[in-house]
Amino acid sequence: MKKFKKFYKNNRIFVILMGVALFCIAVIAIIFGYIILTQNKGNLYGNRLNGIETVKIEKNRLTELEDTIKENEKVEKVSSRIKGKLIYINIYLNDGKLDDAKNIAIKSLEFFTEDEKNFYDISYSINKTGEEDVSFTVMGYKKSDNTIISWTNYSE
Repeated sequence: MKKFKKFYKNNRIFVILMGVALFCIAVIAIIFGYIILTQNKGNLYGNRLNGIETVKIEKNRLTELEDTIKENEKVEKVSSRIKGKLIYINIYLNDGKLDDAKNIAIKSLEFFTEDEKNFYDISYSINKTGEEDVSFTVMGYKKSDNTIISWTNYSE
């Protein structure tokens, strides 16, 4: 204890500055930890989903959409899911050409109400793999504020 008192008397300014520095480092570490931990507690989408309650699409409606698309004899299988404001629709064809695939996607837009089309973005992924020489993958996207589907470039 005498050594600490002697050290303190000889280096008083150094000890005071070191105490202030340690206090500041502790405060900074606590604030940094608080910021990091509270960032993950918020909503994943922020306020982008405001109003989704008014145009909520239920799981059974997506099943109806899949059944409607499967009525086309060129469609092998369909899957769909909703993530936030995006509706993902994957269509797998067993027959047909690129124009047929695009027409199937455009026709599926008739299933949605105007409010749903104006709120949700719709993403299409259409795949055709077959024993024939023609196979393709084409992607389409319809923004909520747009009336048409934008397609990726693909040439047959």
